[in-house]
Amino acid sequence: MKIFADERRDLIMTYLSKHKRATVNQLSEHANVTPATIRSDLTALQALNKVERTHGGVRLPRADSLNTDNSFSDRLNKHQTAKQRIGMKALAKISNHQCILMDASSTTYELAKLLAKTDMNLTIITNGLENAILLKENTNLTVLIIGGFAQKGSNALTGRLDSQILNLYHIDYFFVSANGVTLQNGLTDFSLTEVELKKEMIKQSTEVIALIDKSKFNISSSLSFANLFEIDEIITDENITPELSKQIPTKVTIVK
Repeated sequence: MKIFADERRDLIMTYLSKHKRATVNQLSEHANVTPATIRSDLTALQALNKVERTHGGVRLPRADSLNTDNSFSDRLNKHQTAKQRIGMKALAKISNHQCILMDASSTTYELAKLLAKTDMNLTIITNGLENAILLKENTNLTVLIIGGFAQKGSNALTGRLDSQILNLYHIDYFFVSANGVTLQNGLTDFSLTEVELKKEMIKQSTEVIALIDKSKFNISSSLSFANLFEIDEIITDENITPELSKQIPTKVTIVK
């Protein structure tokens, strides 16, 4: 059965997330394609900084193989233009007097920047420290922060402390991002405590909207917090390939 290039690359990244490295022949057998096809896929993935080529094979970049996070300040500066456009599209979905939930990602921080200037009266619940600090200056907003443990280099409070507050509110939208997104594993991250909290956030939300820039696709971290059927909409930047967009089993909105 023929599979598309993006699906093959998804298989490659999933294999590497489990094994950390592989030879061309191993990947060829795994994807049931020729070694030449695998080499072409690896070249494309290397151009996106998703893999590192080795003699006769490939491995995950050091940060991914160790499942470590970049600092929040570092992530803020990556793909910032795309994140700003995604944030603007997300803002357009929000109406006055709604209750929204936001994770602690650098993409939702771009949405928080816009909400900090809004005239709408909103209730905003977040586990993002920087989000809350920014949003609390707007007197139109009621800001609640949940979580538990603060982590060095992260914007997130994580854990189950006070997460029961989610049961008290009717949440219209949950805006969430991820460390990686694949067709097979859905939305993934590396922090167990944050993944557990995101799962609870999804359960309590009427609509879940994933804010995902192109760099997150075909990357898989070790922990999954949602399959793609649990996501109502993905908002992403214009560079996502039509081939991949058609394979995602949920609504995809591409910002220009």
